Amino acid sequence: MEIMVLSILAPLARCDYGLKPWEESLLTSVVFVGMILGFLVWGMVMDRHGRKKVLFVICVLVAVSALISAFAPNYAFLVVFRSIVGFGTAGAFQGVTYFVEFLPVKRRGYVLMLSSFFWTFGTMVEVLLALLLVGHYQLDWHWLLGFTAVPLFIDLLAFPFVPESPYYCISAGDVEKARKILERMAQSNGKVLPVGRLVSVSEKQRITNEGTAMQQHAGGSAETEMSSLVALETVHMDRYDKAELAPEELAESLDSRGQFKDLFSSRETATVTCLLWIVWIGAVVTYYGIVIFTTEILNIIKEQAANGSSDTLPCVDAAPAPSEQNCTKLDTSDYVHLLWTASAEFPAVALTVVVIEKFGRRKTAAVEFLLAAGFFFLMFICPLREEVLMVFVFGARGTLTGASQVIFIYTPEAYPTAIRSLGLGAAGFMGHIGSIVTPFMAEVLVRTSIHGTEGTYAAFCLVCAVCTILLPIETRGRPLQESLKN
Repeated sequence: MEIMVLSILAPLARCDYGLKPWEESLLTSVVFVGMILGFLVWGMVMDRHGRKKVLFVICVLVAVSALISAFAPNYAFLVVFRSIVGFGTAGAFQGVTYFVEFLPVKRRGYVLMLSSFFWTFGTMVEVLLALLLVGHYQLDWHWLLGFTAVPLFIDLLAFPFVPESPYYCISAGDVEKARKILERMAQSNGKVLPVGRLVSVSEKQRITNEGTAMQQHAGGSAETEMSSLVALETVHMDRYDKAELAPEELAESLDSRGQFKDLFSSRETATVTCLLWIVWIGAVVTYYGIVIFTTEILNIIKEQAANGSSDTLPCVDAAPAPSEQNCTKLDTSDYVHLLWTASAEFPAVALTVVVIEKFGRRKTAAVEFLLAAGFFFLMFICPLREEVLMVFVFGARGTLTGASQVIFIYTPEAYPTAIRSLGLGAAGFMGHIGSIVTPFMAEVLVRTSIHGTEGTYAAFCLVCAVCTILLPIETRGRPLQESLKN
């Protein structure tokens, strides 16, 4: 909701404050600047201090700053607190790291994609709020921001009922806490944990090697004797016991979590990191771009209609910037169009849920990026009626949503526990560097060259498709990696 409101807030604030186009774009860009800093900070903090308590701090920060921004008395005040909202919102994205560490391998992609419906639901709720408060009751954007902050305070009520990630507990050396969490999980699902104790993959290998040596020395079967010790190895978690670990293992567990250099610790990891950064830049620029671009295009068509022209996208590639004296606001029909294009995310996510486990992450995302590029190229048709344009926008937004969610799922799956949050945070950091220019492309460049803007987004989609296919790891059916040594 806090992301979707950006495309609605900026045009409203432009008219109320008499903003120039670059000031309108800046209002959105500062949110992305905040997100850049947030992605850089929250990933490292979460890998070092835990998932649950950091997510709680993030939720409090976003809720309070979002509510305060609703009472902004001037443009500068609004810019400052919306940037703080962006800083906290970047941390909220780390929720996928927390979630993925609770899911079984076979259902991980399926469940994570289903959770994407809540993102889509939030965008539609935001448009409905704007339709009701701004479109129907003619209230200003202060009310819209206030109501948008309400769900964040509701979220805070859920934190006492959710556990810490067992993966994190073990990586931090708290094996007993991890065991209790697993027991609660098993009990809530009507299951019983296997007899035995949690062991790391490295410890299991050590036990197996010792058993093989014993077997060779005594001629017996060591595997049977030690079966109880490794009965829980199928849980796929590291056991870090501070009293028993070798110094180098303890260093990885406690001191080396969240180290930026580990994103390039091997050739494969470095390749994944570099390609993901490129894909994240393209995915963020195009997804946020189509959201903001839709609102601006509707404004251009409305301005053209106000001047006596038809409701088509002009064949002239440039559109004049709106003057302060003739500032047009979206009406009820425009919010209905926004609601309709936002609904494109539902069938896109549903289709992605069906194919992601069959064709894998890389192929699914690559095909969706290619389809998105095709929809952007179709927007070159001229003249283009508003209804036909919205169909193409519907297709572009849907396919970009599917591709972006797949990459969002793939990223934490590709990294081991010690740097999982950092890997996601670094990718988000790089992606949102690109997001800084998105508002200027969708709100300023579009006034200079509509087709140039569409072509730029199409090019980003094509680059993302190529880089996605080149990723060296397919995470479908692949257990989460616990250690950098794996």
